[in-house]
Amino acid sequence: MRKQICTGLGILALVTAALGAGAGSASAATGGPSAKPAAVRGLAALNYVGQYRFHSNYNGKCLDADLNTIGANGTKVQLWDCNGWTNQNWTIWTDGNIDYIQSNYSGRYLDADLNTIGANGTKVQLWDFNGWTNQRWNAASYGWVNGYNGRVLDADLNTIGANGTKVQLWDSNSWSNQGWWLEAI
Repeated sequence: MRKQICTGLGILALVTAALGAGAGSASAATGGPSAKPAAVRGLAALNYVGQYRFHSNYNGKCLDADLNTIGANGTKVQLWDCNGWTNQNWTIWTDGNIDYIQSNYSGRYLDADLNTIGANGTKVQLWDFNGWTNQRWNAASYGWVNGYNGRVLDADLNTIGANGTKVQLWDSNSWSNQGWWLEAI
């Protein structure tokens, strides 16, 4: 299912409206995990939203965790042709306002690199859950906004036509390389 991010809606309301299903708990019937991952269990305020593929509005390619680096913190996040593999599948957890995006392949979370977070081009990677603001995301009409610096998830225009396109944080400009649609899986 294709769903564009909508203005003013948190991801919990967005997905509930889009799919017509309750988002508070997961079950085997929905294909979701039956329990919160170990890193999240201690955060009782978080609820399972669902599992998705993130597609770039620019070219439809999928948000992809690089299989060559996926075994450790710092895993590269990139755009790649959609192939249905688990490294392109993501689970969203929310408290209703703040979202955390977890890789279904490694269990690590979408994370803005603190070493490069001060400027456009901030590296986006996977990292063990820590709940810090650099792992917090909010859905907005203009993209996925990082909680640390307000920059948005961005596919690098210099390489966007190729597999391996860098995914980074950039000031919002409402261009299609910063827009994403979700496909429920």
